[in-house]
Amino acid sequence: MISLRHLLFIFLSLLLLGSSAPGAQVTLTAIADTALWQRETNHNLGGSDLLIAGTTGSDGNASGRMLFRFDVAGGLPPNAVIESATNYLRVVRAPSSAANPAQLSTFSIRRILKPWGEGNKTYADSQAVMTSTTNATAGEATWSQRFFGDDASRWIIPGGDLNDGDFEGTPSGDFFMQLGKDRDYTFPLNATGLTDLREWLIRPELNFGWVLKSDSEGLYGTARIIASREYATAAYRPQLTITYSLLNQAPLTITRNSSLAIVSFPAQAGTRYVPQFRSVVHAGPWTDLTELGPLASAGVLQFTNNLPATAERYFRVIIP
Repeated sequence: MISLRHLLFIFLSLLLLGSSAPGAQVTLTAIADTALWQRETNHNLGGSDLLIAGTTGSDGNASGRMLFRFDVAGGLPPNAVIESATNYLRVVRAPSSAANPAQLSTFSIRRILKPWGEGNKTYADSQAVMTSTTNATAGEATWSQRFFGDDASRWIIPGGDLNDGDFEGTPSGDFFMQLGKDRDYTFPLNATGLTDLREWLIRPELNFGWVLKSDSEGLYGTARIIASREYATAAYRPQLTITYSLLNQAPLTITRNSSLAIVSFPAQAGTRYVPQFRSVVHAGPWTDLTELGPLASAGVLQFTNNLPATAERYFRVIIP
């Protein structure tokens, strides 16, 4: 006999939403940030108020990448439907000397696919930030490792693999960075970035944030020094502004009639759903059941499935 407790494993997402309520907006400040610094591969900047992204010199060994993360699940209601979002960053310093002039560059953010340790190290000299960085201690992110001192946590390649290894290959947003310091940049997330947020809302354990990098790292002078979450002026710290609507979540019902599982769930208008099942919660292929929807207006959809006599069975509903 299979109990309902072991019967169903439903992924809750936007598909479990019903009628809409007025929209809202929230601005989140980064809860963790640091920079990976190529010139000092075992140094950490997690406690610094100034973080680097881009390349400072022409020796091929002076690039920085900024990591930052926001608490999406903690900042939004669980029934929020994310409609749009923007990121804000403040450039505090930029190359200005004749020997090392600033260069124009597009910068992009990419989803980080693995956990990393923010750390608490900073620079020793505020007038020479990137030449006075300090050694990491155990558990802190560096150019070489996600958690310093743990060889199992090395980036696939130093600085992180940009091809779906350490970081998502497809950018979640990008913007063009002008010359000069003391500049504010607010840029929208693209469809990939909005997908990041929607997944982090329902699965916060997968939220490792984004990496910011210059798309022209081989071009020296693209470096920018950016205000971190420790920056003295709170308004200049990294911010994520999300516009969302609230949808009233109708109840999900799970019943059993002899050997038949009956699942009803709220569905959005104009959306197709595919119920799936498998016998092991963490492994094995999913088997499709009959596609449901779309409904002309928000309502409730239902599917059924015959249960095996002894084995467990897990279900989910996806939007194809």
